[in-house]
Order: sequence, then structure tokens, then C-alpha cells
Amino acid sequence: MSNPKKQHYVPQVYLNFFAEESGFLNIYDREKDEFRKQTPAKAGYSTHFYTVEVNGEKDYSIEKMLANHVEGIYKPVIKKIENRESLTREDKESLAVFIAFQHLRTPAQRKNYNDMVDNFTKQVSKIAFEMQKVHGQLEGFDDDEIEFLGETIENEKYDVKVPKEHSLEFMLSFSEKLSHMLLNHNFAIIKASSKSEFITSDNPYCMVKEHWSPSWSGYGVVNTTKIFPLTPRYLLVLKDVGDNVVYMQLGKAEVREMNFTIASWSDRFLYSKNEFLLKSLVEKIKKKLIQSK
Repeated sequence: MSNPKKQHYVPQVYLNFFAEESGFLNIYDREKDEFRKQTPAKAGYSTHFYTVEVNGEKDYSIEKMLANHVEGIYKPVIKKIENRESLTREDKESLAVFIAFQHLRTPAQRKNYNDMVDNFTKQVSKIAFEMQKVHGQLEGFDDDEIEFLGETIENEKYDVKVPKEHSLEFMLSFSEKLSHMLLNHNFAIIKASSKSEFITSDNPYCMVKEHWSPSWSGYGVVNTTKIFPLTPRYLLVLKDVGDNVVYMQLGKAEVREMNFTIASWSDRFLYSKNEFLLKSLVEKIKKKLIQSK
């Protein structure tokens, strides 16, 4: 394998399922508010997204690991689902690993991680500054400098730069734990009705809070129903703890609601096999936003 500069945070093997017979994806760019068509090879990537520096040289080992050990396990399981074959424990493990990495490898998750570190660092800095001030440990600063420093820290007038190596380390270290947590759910494989399809996005792992989850709580594995679009025809729902695999079918209205959820979790891009469906969905989302104002 070569050392590719273009590194997919949504792998081609996944996006291929959402491409038209012509090989093109229908894409909506939320940032630019525009529709376009691109091949999976030219979508869902960023330059050197997983590349790190080791001894002054570019290291592509993370990109190669994802390509060789994560992305290749997806298609065989999907083929079994399309054929309505029974899924083995190993099949479920493969799907859980793929989904766990897909959740953790995106720009949205890197931003979430960086925001978490930024917030934690700033809160700790406030506490540390006050302790140093109380214990007279700021002797090297005059009164004006202490006042300026205190105002800067208290009002968070600075940014915390988080090296991408930190978020990559988190991705690698947490992926195994997350995949095990996902695996311990019943797998509900939802098929779209004949006149509807599922879309996907650049952040396809979606979470819907359970009704009992407090409004102040975050989104976790325990207090949410997990939704992941597998292909335009199939979607995976993980809700209850168990070891069963069940197949269900949703009508057009229910599929549309699922698509609204998928769109709401997108970071920037929506992907669809059906151009008309995508444009119609985006139009409905815009109308909802206007009505909510």
C-alpha cells in the first residue's frame, strides 16, 4: 500500500453503497448550501488526517491500519444482511468494530475531543491560578501582570491547541471499549420500504437520548439509542442489551424521520444515492428551521 495524502474519514467501502449506478454520490454541503455529485474516492476525506510525525518523517501507520484491518471487514457483513443470512458472533463483532471506528475517526469527533480538552484545561487553570494566588506563589509577577493574567484565565481569553496525536491516541485506545459496548446490544436491522431509502453523512453514528435520560446529561452508550445507516436499504438500531439479531421493516414516513435524525447529526456533508430524495429532505429541513424560529 502506498502512502496516500488523501485520507478518508468516511471510507470509500462504505460510501460505495450510497453511490448511484454511475458511481457518483449525491452530496449536500451544509457549509456552502450547495448540491453536487462526486465519486466516493473524492468525498469524505482530508489531507493527512491520520498522518503523524515520527522522528521528523511522516508516518502513515494509522491510515494503513484503518484500511487493512477496519474497512475490509464491512462489505462481507453487509452482503450477508442483504441476503438475509444469519449473522454470527464474529459478524456482529466486525460490524461493531467498524461502527466504533467510524464514530471516532471523523472531524466532528476530533472537534468534540479538542473541545473537551479545551474546557477541561481552562477549568483546571482557573482553580490552579486561584490556589497560586491564595498561597502567594505568584511572586514573579507584579500587580498589573497578575490582574491581566487573572482576567485572561477567568474570562477564557485564550485557546488551547490540542495536537492531533492526542485525539488519534484517544481513537485507538477507546475503539476497543466502544466496540465491546456496541456488541452487547441486540442488533435491529431495519429495512426501508420499497419506495424509500436511507441517507448517510460525514458523521453517521447517531444517538437519540432515552426518555428517562436527564436533559443535562451528555450523549453516551448507556442512555441513548444508537442509529447507523448501513446502506440505502438498511439501517442498524442498537437499543437494548442482548445478543439477538432481528430484521424489521419501516414505512416511508418512519424512514423519513430516521433520515431527519441522520441529517441532524451530520457535521457538514449529507450523502445519498437518490438525488431527488436528498433535495427533498434538505428542503423539508430548511422549512422546519424556519418554522421553529
